[in-house]
Amino acid sequence: MTNRMLPVLLLPALLLAACPQEDTPAPAPAGGGGAGTVITNRIDIPEPVIKNLGITFVKSERRVVSRTMRLPGRFESVPEARREYTAPLAGRVTLLVNQNQRVKAGTPLASLDSPDWRRMQESINETSHHIAEHASDLKVAQAELEAHDSVQAQFPARREALAPLIAASEQSSARMAENKAVWETRLRELEELAKSGAPKAAEIAEARSRVAELQTALAEENEKLAGYRLQQTNSTLDEDAHRKQRAVLEAKVAAVQGAMRASEHAFDLALRTAAAAMGLDVQRLREGDAWRTLTTLTLEAAADGEVTAVEVSSGAWVEAGAALLRTLDLSRVRFRARALQSDLGRLRDGLPCTVVPPQGGTLEAAASLTAELRLAPEADADERTVDILAAPAEGVPWARPGVVAELEVVWDVTAQPELAIPLRCVVRDGTEHVFFKRDVLDPRKAVRMKAELGVSDGRWVVVTSGVMEGSEVVLDGAYELKLTGGGKPMGNGHFHADGTYHEGKD
Repeated sequence: MTNRMLPVLLLPALLLAACPQEDTPAPAPAGGGGAGTVITNRIDIPEPVIKNLGITFVKSERRVVSRTMRLPGRFESVPEARREYTAPLAGRVTLLVNQNQRVKAGTPLASLDSPDWRRMQESINETSHHIAEHASDLKVAQAELEAHDSVQAQFPARREALAPLIAASEQSSARMAENKAVWETRLRELEELAKSGAPKAAEIAEARSRVAELQTALAEENEKLAGYRLQQTNSTLDEDAHRKQRAVLEAKVAAVQGAMRASEHAFDLALRTAAAAMGLDVQRLREGDAWRTLTTLTLEAAADGEVTAVEVSSGAWVEAGAALLRTLDLSRVRFRARALQSDLGRLRDGLPCTVVPPQGGTLEAAASLTAELRLAPEADADERTVDILAAPAEGVPWARPGVVAELEVVWDVTAQPELAIPLRCVVRDGTEHVFFKRDVLDPRKAVRMKAELGVSDGRWVVVTSGVMEGSEVVLDGAYELKLTGGGKPMGNGHFHADGTYHEGKD
């Protein structure tokens, strides 16, 4: 005897033990004139019976059953969910995670001690030293240019300072020339008087002395004026010379700046090369001169995932590009189903669909996933099929790579929904199909209903009578309730909607 049949055989005893005494039908009165045993289409299902038989309930709902297509398939990882981590450089690796370990983005996965990285550091350091040298040379060249500009700015001031001196000297020279002319005229007059016999010797001597003094003073003043003018001319010439020298100094500054830019470009290129080789962000190496203090390379997880494979042992020497480990993001999945090419007239890109868990087991009541239908670029000519891809908008714990499920596609969204129950709720009893619903007046009773069914999509079936929207219908345990024979009419009788039994067809 199987364990499956044991609860069924014990069900009458369980029902009898669970029913209170007042529910037991009274015996018929003597003489055969009584009503006899009460016949009803209700079956007692107290809590112990529900628990022992594993009875579960599902609510009826309105669905577009006649326009629903169901496609079996399975979940698979998207290509972006798989990541492979390799050794950026040759060196000795130390693993920091274990296989099947869950990791978050940024989690250290492995560290690498690489001599090649030290050589890169040396190259970067040399380029950085060149930048410092050029920066020092640039400061010197710019200081020379500033000093030159400072001197250049003094030439106009110098010439302006000479202008009043030259003017004063010219005025003084003019006055001396006038005085000299006056004394020369006086000397000539005195000499003429002396020729006529007048005693003018002392006056002539004084006039000659005054002319000589004025001649000497005028010569000195003219010499001073010439000196002032020479200084003014030299200032102009020096300013022109400095102006020409400035172009040389500007060229020197530009040459140092060009050399510095070349060194900075070489430094940036060396950093980018190192960052690309190690798989790091170049800004991370640059900030705070992190490349100077970085002794070992640490590989970090680029995204959340689970370590699915470890390719090397900790402490091993690996070459550049060697595979270290692989991770898989279990949350990034898509559903792949297969449809017949003959259904392509009903399917199209963008059609809303639902990924429902497989029937039976603990996943049947799990949450479904809404998605958007996408047709695969190519169909299978040999199998006459086409792959259907559906990427769920949100994930659920049970949606893992390799889990089989079913894609539910309502291909005609304009169709009117009908009242339906899961097909597993319907069981065959002889020539009839029946299902059991929970009594709305007494949840401890199940009502046996003759199934008047409509179209089915393989999972849900339309029910034309016997239930309302939201009615609780027995899912698991319907077969066991059928085997009890409870709620079944005797002979040619029938049940009314209120559960009362009547003999005959009317």
